Amino acid sequence: MKEQLLSVGIDIGTSTTQLVLSRLTLFNRANPFSIPRIEIADKEVVYRSEIHFTPLLDERTIDAQGVRDIVEAEYRASGYDKAQVQTGAVIITGETARKENARQVLESLSGFAGDFVVATAGPDLESILAARGAGVDEYSREHRCRLLHFDIGGGTSNLALYDNGELTATGCFDVGGRLIKVDGNQTITYITPRLRRMFPHLEVGKRVTEHDLVPVVEALTQALEQAAGRVCSEFVMCYPPGIPILAP
Repeated sequence: MKEQLLSVGIDIGTSTTQLVLSRLTLFNRANPFSIPRIEIADKEVVYRSEIHFTPLLDERTIDAQGVRDIVEAEYRASGYDKAQVQTGAVIITGETARKENARQVLESLSGFAGDFVVATAGPDLESILAARGAGVDEYSREHRCRLLHFDIGGGTSNLALYDNGELTATGCFDVGGRLIKVDGNQTITYITPRLRRMFPHLEVGKRVTEHDLVPVVEALTQALEQAAGRVCSEFVMCYPPGIPILAP
């Protein structure tokens, strides 16, 4: 027997927030006298929102009302009402999950996701979600190989290693594309505390050049290269699957 559900996914990341509405077709593969065995037979994305910068009040606080306004606006744009949504997930990832009011933000959005899953994704879960979303597990299984997947976000980078389709290791590093922010006047407007400790000469309000930031980029790149070296030694990392980008 088949059943269709309208599902929503709301991802609140370090840099961006996005909402996706999907229509799921569920199929019970068990016989009538057995415990139900429900599988997703088909998935159709019916609405994909714009990508919004995640609003913050300060370094430690998410703008909960700002996030809620984004979600409400995207529901209106989609043409669907939140009452139509039967299931879904609201997940906070990366640096945003470390903010002081992350749990309160999740709770404030719970009414937008039907019978929902609300979670602050830890490093293991985030690594797995990113890798499986990219199809790395299936590619590894089909080609009987080892693959290391990098998900480089705004505040963190998540690694997941698959061997013949099986997850064997995960990792998370404070490496991302928005650990330091520079405005149009080449002035630093934000720098994460970890980078401030590593590069004390860089501070908010200081004007910088591309040359000034080269050591930061090199340090972050080396951290990921070293992580790959510790995790593996005899495989090629691919993303998208099939395109080698680094062979230790």
